Amino acid sequence: MKKKLIIAFIVFTTIGVSLFYLLTTGNIGVKYNTALVKSGEVSQYVQDVGRISSRNIRKYHGGGVKKIEEMSLELGDYVKKGQLLVKYEDHVDNEVQKVEKQIEALEAAYNDALSGTDMERVSSARIELSQIKNNLEIAMINKERTESLYSVGAVSLSDLEQAVNNMDQLQSSLKIAQNTYNQLAKGISKNTRAKYEAEIDVLLLTLNGYEKSRADYAIYSDIEGIVTELNTFKGDTPSPGTLMIEIQDTSEKIILVDFMVADAIQIKPDMMAEVKDLNLDLYIKDLKVDRVYPKAFVTLSELSVEENRQTVEIGLPKSADALPYGLEVETKVMIEAPREVLLIPEGAVVSQNSRQYVEVLVNGDVVQKEVKTGIRVDGNIEVKEGLKEGESVILNYQED
Repeated sequence: MKKKLIIAFIVFTTIGVSLFYLLTTGNIGVKYNTALVKSGEVSQYVQDVGRISSRNIRKYHGGGVKKIEEMSLELGDYVKKGQLLVKYEDHVDNEVQKVEKQIEALEAAYNDALSGTDMERVSSARIELSQIKNNLEIAMINKERTESLYSVGAVSLSDLEQAVNNMDQLQSSLKIAQNTYNQLAKGISKNTRAKYEAEIDVLLLTLNGYEKSRADYAIYSDIEGIVTELNTFKGDTPSPGTLMIEIQDTSEKIILVDFMVADAIQIKPDMMAEVKDLNLDLYIKDLKVDRVYPKAFVTLSELSVEENRQTVEIGLPKSADALPYGLEVETKVMIEAPREVLLIPEGAVVSQNSRQYVEVLVNGDVVQKEVKTGIRVDGNIEVKEGLKEGESVILNYQED
């Protein structure tokens, strides 16, 4: 990876951005190479190679014990939230059928003991009541989660209202189902009813457990996006921890730049950034830093030297949607906003006894002045104190 600290400047002059050099004659016929003190704007950037990514990425890994029964994805497919990605082989259907047969046997046993009572209808009502209770439990959890997300602005008001309405409808359905069951079971004695309910509830808990376990045998996409990695297939048994599928949200494109830590600690959210990659003929300006990741990491450079780096996330506009994921681009972040400075050539400054001096031509005479300097810019140096714009500083001299 490359790493650069860039100091950019613009000198306001009609003849270009370079400082204006003159050949000036002094009072005693000596000619001096001089340069005018010029004002300009200076800003500082850090630059490195970034890569196009997404703010919202989902990765799905293998478990190592289950064989894929159904999987029709291809690399580059666009998937919707909730879409089935992978279905594993399972034996849940067989186990569910066994429990259903046990329920039928229970109904037959109580039909013989309770003539005149339609145990099939009683069982159906009890099963419906159990299912509504389970669904209501899930709906209450979903409502609480949606309320938490709404409080931080992660979901809309309509999403919260839908979650509340769903819970309210299930509560109403539960009352109706309870009344229906009570009416059908009212002819059964208290002890017989308690025994029946205990036996069928055990079977219903088992049935519910099998239905819930179906989720362990299927993977659904929890975002809408594009498949950017696909390392499995129908009939495969992915090893534990193996990346099977990666999906990236196409509406959340960003640039991730792994800056050297020395540069990253100077970067703050909302700092201006830009992409300027001459090799790709790509220029995207007016970008902003979204965040600086809190954790640094160690990587090896091209010369196998350990480097401490830290990731910086930069948002991208909709106009960048066509850029492919993983594309590497030259990226700059402005760490110091433009400010006006005075600049002279570095060769005009002489250091003596830890102080800095320049020679200035004043009315044909050479005058030495002490100066305080700042940053260096392409062979020029900032003068913080000691000079004024338009003065002529001497670079070297020669006699006639």
